[in-house]
Amino acid sequence: MRNTKPEVLLVSNRDEAGLQEILRRRANLTEAASIAEMLRLLESREFDAVLCDWQLSEGTWREAFRELQARRVATPAIVISQTREIDEGIEEWTEVLNAGAFDLLLAPSNEYSVLAVMEHALASGEARARRASA
Repeated sequence: MRNTKPEVLLVSNRDEAGLQEILRRRANLTEAASIAEMLRLLESREFDAVLCDWQLSEGTWREAFRELQARRVATPAIVISQTREIDEGIEEWTEVLNAGAFDLLLAPSNEYSVLAVMEHALASGEARARRASA
């Protein structure tokens, strides 16, 4: 069981005030506005989860994930989508899972959805760490 707040990296260049507030209450939140900033932060410290916006100023979540995979970052990564249509959401969810993401979070998000996805991601990361150290 976790004794401290998880370290979460939010990669987004948009105002995600609602999501940021939810995360700050339950995690130590660090924000990156670009893929380059995300990479600098990941080189200097460890995170329990990474949340990445669908669209970034210099690319998309796909470019961010390519960089994470190239650096063999094992941290669970979640993509944030602005999709409101259920059919599009299902297509996006399938796409991000096939690309290696932990999950897709639809924005705007309610607290329950954010916390449920984060809790599963953190449990997955902890289980992966235990297996690696065994």
